[in-house]
Amino acid sequence: MQRSLLTLLIASIGLNAYAEEKDWSGSAELGSIRTSGNTDTSSLSSKLTLKHSGEKWDSELRLTALNSKDSGTTSKEKYTGLVQFDRNFTEHSYLAIIVDQERDRFNGFRYQTTSSVGYGYRAINQDNMHLDLEAGPGYRRDKIRTTDTIEEEAIGRIAIKFQWQIREGVQFVEEFVAEVGDSNAIYRSETSLRSQVVGNLATSIGYKVRHVDTVPEGSKKTDTELGVTLVYSF
Repeated sequence: MQRSLLTLLIASIGLNAYAEEKDWSGSAELGSIRTSGNTDTSSLSSKLTLKHSGEKWDSELRLTALNSKDSGTTSKEKYTGLVQFDRNFTEHSYLAIIVDQERDRFNGFRYQTTSSVGYGYRAINQDNMHLDLEAGPGYRRDKIRTTDTIEEEAIGRIAIKFQWQIREGVQFVEEFVAEVGDSNAIYRSETSLRSQVVGNLATSIGYKVRHVDTVPEGSKKTDTELGVTLVYSF
């Protein structure tokens, strides 16, 4: 059912592109990430981001993968996916619809999936600086790896997204998300500094922190990622 929902949402992005005559933009990243927490290793990182801006609807798709092998044995394997649709009401307000899932082979969960619908407010909407605030209710579904137990609960989601074009070719990005329920809470922070090398090619230095209040026995609550990637924008 979850795969069908994600497939439907991803397909809807394409429909929006035909419905509104606006351009797509995106980026592809490849690099090395140093992880700590449930796995302490250096991993190959890849990321694909696609964005579509329209008069009424904005869409975004993010896919990431982390893989690493040590002496032929997999030491890190993580995949994440996020789809977001924003229904614009005014220049500053919108409705945010989000579905995201993480599959980490070493964090004790087979998957963790959240979906939410909330109100978004563009507190700063300038050419060189953007600050988006989002808040609303949602739903989380987790599957424990060792027992295949399903855990479900209603959540509240808060997101803060900040982008600053420091100067031409240099961009700072910070994103913080909190998904809080009665039984568990997840907090994510992602900070990056992107510098243009030449043309559409840039380098990005990033740091991620992910904290889960309640984890399966034997798993750590906090994972971090520090890495450098090469970014191609289109």
